[in-house]
Amino acid sequence: MRGGTVVTVDAGDRILEADVAVRDGRIVAIGARLDMAATRVLDARDAVVIPGLVNAHMHETLDRGVFEDLPFTTWLYDFALPKDRAYEPRHMRAAALLNQAEMIAGGTTSAIDIFRHPHVAAEVAQRSGMRMTFSPQVVDDPVGPGETLATNIAFVDEWHGRSPLIRAWFGPHGLCSTLPATYERMRELASAAGVGIHTHLAESRDEVTAIAERTGGLTPTQYLDRLVGLGPDVVAAHCVELTDADVQQLAGSGTGVAHNPTSNAKLGNGVARIVDLLAAGAVVGLGTDSNMTNNNLDMFEEMRMAALVQKQATRDPAVLPSASVLRMATIGSATVLGLVHEVGSIELGKRADLAIVDLRRAHTHPLIRSGRGNVVEHLVWSCSAADVRHTVVDGRVLMEDRQLLTIDLDEALDAADHEAEHLLRSAGVFTKRFGGTDA
Repeated sequence: MRGGTVVTVDAGDRILEADVAVRDGRIVAIGARLDMAATRVLDARDAVVIPGLVNAHMHETLDRGVFEDLPFTTWLYDFALPKDRAYEPRHMRAAALLNQAEMIAGGTTSAIDIFRHPHVAAEVAQRSGMRMTFSPQVVDDPVGPGETLATNIAFVDEWHGRSPLIRAWFGPHGLCSTLPATYERMRELASAAGVGIHTHLAESRDEVTAIAERTGGLTPTQYLDRLVGLGPDVVAAHCVELTDADVQQLAGSGTGVAHNPTSNAKLGNGVARIVDLLAAGAVVGLGTDSNMTNNNLDMFEEMRMAALVQKQATRDPAVLPSASVLRMATIGSATVLGLVHEVGSIELGKRADLAIVDLRRAHTHPLIRSGRGNVVEHLVWSCSAADVRHTVVDGRVLMEDRQLLTIDLDEALDAADHEAEHLLRSAGVFTKRFGGTDA
């Protein structure tokens, strides 16, 4: 990568005018005008080279723009659950193609997916070249709209260690939908296999009430700790409804917190205590959630939203500054997913998961390069996924000059449109939303 501004997101938050050299998937040199021959050169002039963005919580769904502006119970029981029950592998393949194409196009190089038919999504990831973690979304109650403990075990058995870029985890959906015995068994199996557990936690007030009634007053955080033991191999998405003690418990245990500000806002679930979590030393990353509850996978937009809601909630414009938000979307999320020793910053020896973001745009000027400059501020407050010029994972170029190289975009779009309609008709919800018949 020649001639870019390199935002390292390393311990010193260095910003360099430099080239980045990659060999065998690893970063081998960083410096100005490197005197090195290369078999392939990516133009980074008028651009910034950043660590690939890491999406710490998402679902590869097909539901963008389908179930909008509905009361929550209507959305859940009349549409979301019937749709999830109807998912077939064919639908999941289309969803994975669409979601992974969108993430690559937006400079996201790693993600964790918690949803259906993970073997199909993993096969798409082998093709796309993304660094992916799959945690099958296990739902015990009600029966049908999720994976089961048996299918989760089968997926881990089949995929654990199979590919250097694909990891298989356990994915209990949440404390109100997954049985305690399932959580406990998953902990035994995850510890034995050395894999992680990804779940939703403390997402809503209703969850807090339900868990308190079920357990005699425990918070969701306390109950999850009782079932699986909080720790660095647990990733908890949302974490909106936390007590002061919960904040300290999550921070002290090293549990990964995946913050999803846009989804939290759209579903009316409030604002997570991210400022307090960070102050307590918690490991916090950033996620988009699904294209049903966001509605996109644009991590630049998510950075901006993360900063906005914290400033609004605290009424303090100085909280969660730009550099902190960028760290949350890169090395923060990498730490949450247990990948920090390989990705999340631009340092010698790390895997070459990188995004090159075009700065030759009206909305990224004036561009100040002297002194500390304002490149990071533009990344967080001005840029979008559409500004990404090149995307590289493990030294492999997945997008060059906005052209996807590993996924055929037309194939992904056509499959998404066709399979989404088939899914909604199969679920018996198409007519409710769009008229006509479900035949």
